[in-house]
Amino acid sequence: MNLDEIIECVESASAEYSLKVDILARTKNAVKIRLKISQIIFVQFYHHQKSNTYNYVLVGWNRRLYGRDSVGNKWHRHPYHNPQEHDISREGVSKVTPSEFLEEVLEILKEEKLI
Repeated sequence: MNLDEIIECVESASAEYSLKVDILARTKNAVKIRLKISQIIFVQFYHHQKSNTYNYVLVGWNRRLYGRDSVGNKWHRHPYHNPQEHDISREGVSKVTPSEFLEEVLEILKEEKLI
């Protein structure tokens, strides 16, 4: 996925939930995008197309609550109840799009009664 494609994917997914897209940084090879959920909770997407790195993270109270990362097409998940862990189970290593990640995040936030 190139930078324009990831931006378009995040913008499309955020529009479904009326979330504002804030592009924090963009260079020739990388982009960092933030979606504000509340005053203390946000979702951040980072992609570096040259290194094929993806970082998707749910942040609350200034710490990672949940995430999915990929370096060189090797995905892992940081589970909600233990975000320091690297989940390399079948589900943990599955590739997700920004839209799918946002769906996971919103489901977690609903289950935890944070939205």
